[in-house]
Formats: sequence, C-alpha cells, structure tokens
Amino acid sequence: MVVVTGRIQLKIGEIGALRTAAKTMMVDTLAESGCLEYQFSFDMNEPAVLRLFEHWESDEALEFHFSSTHFATFAEVLVQSADGPADFVRYQVDSARPLFG
Repeated sequence: MVVVTGRIQLKIGEIGALRTAAKTMMVDTLAESGCLEYQFSFDMNEPAVLRLFEHWESDEALEFHFSSTHFATFAEVLVQSADGPADFVRYQVDSARPLFG
C-alpha cells in the first residue's frame, strides 16, 4: 500500500481555477486501476492551503498515475496556482486497521 499526503499554499486569485482543475483530476484519478482514494481539501485554518490525500494499491499504480495525461495537465495548473513549493510525502504502508474497534 502507498499513501501520499500533501500541502501547497495557493495564490488567492488562482483558487477558483485550481478548484475546477482538482475536481476533474479527482474524477479521472479515481477511475484509474489501483487508486483506492484520492481527495483534495482546503485547510480550515488556512483557506489558501490545499491538502491532498492519496491511497494506492501499489507503487506501480502510483507510477502509472504520474505518467497519465490528466496528471500532466493538472500539474501545469498546480504550478501556476502555487504560492511557494509543494510539500508532498509518499509513505509505504505494510498494514492498516480501523482506529477504533
């Protein structure tokens, strides 16, 4: 299992365009084989901070995602919308269980 988390500060004037592109990216990515979860959200304390959470079956599925056309298209919008460097982290997970129960 692979989990990716991320945080990126956005330019205030670019939030609308990024939100539209993120919705398309989510739909296209969730249709990919091996994608278990793919979500964007805005930080409650910092409205111009976009957060990312991804859950993949394997490294291969994630690498395939990186080679997709919709990834390249979204990356262009993200670079244009960013107000600083992105902070994305990939985690290799060997087990998971419910937090409670």
